[in-house]
Amino acid sequence: MNRMIQCVSLMLSLCLLLASAGGFAAAEGVVDGDLTCTITLGNWPPDTASAAEKALFEGYRDTMARQYPNVTLVPDYYSYTLSNYVPMAKGGTAPTIFQPPFTDPQLLISQHLVGDVTEALEKFGVLDKFSPSYVEMLADENGRIYGLPRDGYVLGMHLNLALFREAGLMTEDGLPMYPKTLQELAEYGQIIREKTGKAGLVFPASETYGGWLFTNIAWNFGCVGESALEYQDEDGRWVCNFTSPECVAAMEYMRDLRWKYDILNVDATTTDWAGAHSLLGTGEAAMNFAADDSVDQPTSNKGLPVEDFALIPFPAGPAGRYALAGGTCYMFAPDITADQAVAAMAYLKILGKLPFLDDDIIAGMRADYAAKRDRGAPVLPAISAWNDAEYNSAKQAIVDEYCNVDMRLYSDFFDSLSGGTISLKSEEPVFAQQLYRELTAVIQRVITREGADIVKALQKAQDSFQEYLDDEINDY
Repeated sequence: MNRMIQCVSLMLSLCLLLASAGGFAAAEGVVDGDLTCTITLGNWPPDTASAAEKALFEGYRDTMARQYPNVTLVPDYYSYTLSNYVPMAKGGTAPTIFQPPFTDPQLLISQHLVGDVTEALEKFGVLDKFSPSYVEMLADENGRIYGLPRDGYVLGMHLNLALFREAGLMTEDGLPMYPKTLQELAEYGQIIREKTGKAGLVFPASETYGGWLFTNIAWNFGCVGESALEYQDEDGRWVCNFTSPECVAAMEYMRDLRWKYDILNVDATTTDWAGAHSLLGTGEAAMNFAADDSVDQPTSNKGLPVEDFALIPFPAGPAGRYALAGGTCYMFAPDITADQAVAAMAYLKILGKLPFLDDDIIAGMRADYAAKRDRGAPVLPAISAWNDAEYNSAKQAIVDEYCNVDMRLYSDFFDSLSGGTISLKSEEPVFAQQLYRELTAVIQRVITREGADIVKALQKAQDSFQEYLDDEINDY
């Protein structure tokens, strides 16, 4: 069910992309002079945004004013969190459009905290173009739609091929002998450490990063379904489940990466997400759990040539192969009216978030991919959220034109998303960041103390997170 969930695609990074070439200036004439309403835009840039970004959104607003002269847009920058959104939704003060992470849509839908925009999508002729994977994430059990994808990613692994060559882990065809399983990850990482002296795996175990990556490892050890890290019981109460045998086994694996195989970066407890990309890009580590939306970090940002870089699927565990699909979507206030929903879709169309093509949008795509190529970032296929052949073909043709990599170094990753070899899974459903923080603390203890009691550490984290759940959501 979670498969291809939100998949991802996202690479609707088409986002800024469209903007860069003036994608908001496409249609100058009046589209609907009768539509009359006011919508508040929670996606408006904050005061700290750059002048260029602010000008971009002012351009969107100008275009909206020309096409829908009786629709009033009210900028209302809003930084979403679940805990601050719930009282706003219940009190009628939520912005018309806001941007929650993919962790929250099903919870918001089930609690009737977001608005139905199905008819508006149908009016714009895109309802039947909605990818089924997004329907799973953004619809209720009756197929009513409550949101649109904004951007996203799928977690895999980044490889530094220079270190793989030095370790003798390349085929005669110039392809990496990469780890297909978590066990092979440990073993190949050990070879890399012995042959090169560098870390086989960089693992950012600071703040919430360690717990975030650990959840994907835990799923592959079986922390799904009845053994999930958190679940709702028959009374609707959210329950933390860190002490399951599957979670304990996953944490024992983390201990082995440090104390048995010794493949981790030595400063793991202080390494953050940016630091992990830096260590891989500068040749201090050979592998990094990372996604398709961050391939520019070790390459164009840190200097790793694209011919020395590869993206592979997340390794399988003893209980299967899952990969985190995450990102951000657009959702709507629960009291949204039919006219406001139409206005919201019109606004998002101007932003380039619906599957429409015109000269400006195509120019924006070309400008974005040309810029990626020129700065030395891999130009890769976009995994579309829309089942629209013309739209997707146009994107792919531009990718092919600007492609600057050997696609054999990426094909297994992309094939895994469409070929049924990997199950895509969204983040843990409630208060994921707090869950990650608790698990990061356990990881830090386990990789800095060889004799740490894993069950005891997980029990302490479980008690702490359960108290948080009880305070924040179980009392609603």
